[in-house]
Amino acid sequence: MKNATTAQLITLVTVLHLAAVIVFYSKQKIKSASGAYNVIDYIEVSDEGILKAPKTYEVINHIEGSDEIILTAPFRIVQIGPPRTGSTFQFQLLDAIVSLKSPDDVEIETVFVRPREWDVEEIRGKIANNTSFVIKTHFEHRSLKRLQKRGDIAVFASSTDVAPYAVYNQDRKRLEECTLCEIDRYQPLFGLTNEEVKSLKLHMDLYSSLRQCCGEQMSKYETLRLNGCDVSMYMDRSDYPKCEDKDLEKIELQFAASPIPFKPNNPEINWSKPGDCDRFNKVIASGRGFNGRDVSSCEIDGKFAGKKEYKKKRKLETVPPSDSEDTSEDTAVLTSVTSAIKRKTNRLMAPPWLSKYIQFHRSSIEEGRIKEGIRYVVYECTGEELCGGIGDRVIGMVKALYFAMCTDRVLLINAPYPVPLETILNPNLMEWNASFSENTTAIFDDMAYGKRISSRLDLVGYRLGRTNGHHSYRLSDILKSEAMRLHFESNGWSKFFDSESMFVARAFHDAFWALFNFDQNVLLRAEEMKLGSGLPQSNLPGNEVLPYVGLHHRGGDRTMFTVKKGVKAPRMSSRFVKSKETLSCYNTVKYLLFPRDGVVPAAAYVASDNADSKKMMREMDSTIHFHDEMQIFHIDWSVREGTVKKDKHNTDSIQQGVIDMMAEIVVLVDSHCLIMSKSMFSFLAYYIRGPDDQCNVSTSHCNEINVLRRSNLFAYESGDKISPELSDKTLRKRFFKARGKLRKKKHYFWK
Repeated sequence: MKNATTAQLITLVTVLHLAAVIVFYSKQKIKSASGAYNVIDYIEVSDEGILKAPKTYEVINHIEGSDEIILTAPFRIVQIGPPRTGSTFQFQLLDAIVSLKSPDDVEIETVFVRPREWDVEEIRGKIANNTSFVIKTHFEHRSLKRLQKRGDIAVFASSTDVAPYAVYNQDRKRLEECTLCEIDRYQPLFGLTNEEVKSLKLHMDLYSSLRQCCGEQMSKYETLRLNGCDVSMYMDRSDYPKCEDKDLEKIELQFAASPIPFKPNNPEINWSKPGDCDRFNKVIASGRGFNGRDVSSCEIDGKFAGKKEYKKKRKLETVPPSDSEDTSEDTAVLTSVTSAIKRKTNRLMAPPWLSKYIQFHRSSIEEGRIKEGIRYVVYECTGEELCGGIGDRVIGMVKALYFAMCTDRVLLINAPYPVPLETILNPNLMEWNASFSENTTAIFDDMAYGKRISSRLDLVGYRLGRTNGHHSYRLSDILKSEAMRLHFESNGWSKFFDSESMFVARAFHDAFWALFNFDQNVLLRAEEMKLGSGLPQSNLPGNEVLPYVGLHHRGGDRTMFTVKKGVKAPRMSSRFVKSKETLSCYNTVKYLLFPRDGVVPAAAYVASDNADSKKMMREMDSTIHFHDEMQIFHIDWSVREGTVKKDKHNTDSIQQGVIDMMAEIVVLVDSHCLIMSKSMFSFLAYYIRGPDDQCNVSTSHCNEINVLRRSNLFAYESGDKISPELSDKTLRKRFFKARGKLRKKKHYFWK
């Protein structure tokens, strides 16, 4: 009896405590003083009165009966939704609301972000700087839910399927029945006054007319009507726009005079100024449809008008068309090309030691020449020494950068062999191609393994000897050298010396983007390779390539060239990878990371030093693609004595080979999961793309743990045994954390 009384007392106390918690949370202000969006915890009670565990609803709700404004400046909003779900309407409405509710002197960033452009670090930087932004994206990124849960952003969705945790989910059917009624539902979320709602309705009514009746993304019904099709059967539908009854010229002028700012999105295919309706309508009436597709039928093909007949893609030009030409099609392609690589100009989150060195380097160059008296060191590849393949060359330049850093010298690069380095890589944050004294003739093998790193204070400038090969310092040797340790100590960075920031993968990544940007010709060629390989494409503007796996298969150096009679090939069998091993790893990635519903088909782009291996792999797995016209080219062996492919006088062929080689690295960098072999070629792609929050795995470490962990830290240079830079205990801990997230919700790698 006593025990029963005690149990009842404990139950009563528990109920009272939880009731107090409910009252406490119901009185909390949802918006904090700092402008962040907070998450509210609720206590659930079942119909039987049994108390359930607290549950966090990852949405931001308006408290009924409260005058509390939930969302105020600075606004940090992400709009997400599949195409043709009213996502553009919601995006423009949110942009209009933010413009209306923000102070006049506040600049608002509005941008459409493609899947491969998503950069969570950039988003965090905007949040830290209290920047107001409205971002539109078609794909759910796995960081969105986490950022909203932390109160950093507010997510709005145009579909209930894509992000159930969103602040507000737009209903497509309800939107079609009454477009302007949708605005009323945003009033409590932003604290809109009745006058503001009235202004927004007028603004969005005009916008909806222009969106549906003008541009290459107009209503599918209007597209058919302008192409002479009978649309009478569709006129009773709720989403029929009735463009034929509207005075579009008047609507254009009224919208242009709206007090709410409007930022045109992709004016090549969408309305941006008065007069565009007439221009676009003439284009559509000539037989064009959604995003310039041919309309060869009066049928409705899914979400689009007519049957989709893609034009044969023209060979990409290396020079953008002039302003006087019709650039609508080319501009869409070029936009896709420039987004193919995460451009790091002005976006590199450089650690303090690299940031300080960049400032030192910039202050040492004046009018394209190093200042008098500034000490410098020159990395060279002029043809008089063995520079190695492209991976060996780039890692040699990265090693030279850190060597120059710890010896307080400016790094200059002189690499004209076999073509100028600027053909494929341009200076980014440092002018490494500045000119220097012709009297700089001294050469020292300061990269030779076992040699003490010296500052050579008696010399203003000198040239480095060979930086690659087994007899040279590895990058890890320089990063952990006594000279680097002293450099860190003298600048107060000792606590970072043994941190993960100084691991090879991160140090290489940071150094590359501080030094280089890919040349536009390389990016254009990379896009041409992706399109020409047959990788699956989306129906989004620009027909971008869908997520794919980047594969590199190593056949060994001897497969890159045909050796002349009597000239023996070097032994490279230690770096040979069996085709079955590469295919097995790809199958593991496919099984773990691609959905089995076929919405995003599994696909891979394979780069290899063996043409026969590529063909065999494609025969074994039809989801593997490669560019048939891509010639296997090794930047070192292709111009070396003793090979049939040596042709030092055919400069055009060599230049194209170098561009193709670097473009294929870009294709690997741009993949959504990279599988590396025992080659600096594939590890160069790995280092450039970065090890963090990326799906990277090597063929020799390809298992469920490493694939699902995504962020794998490797340290590799030519001839090494591939090994991780973290202990097995740490790696296992990170794996179980990643697997737990995947089990809660199926997060595929492109999210």
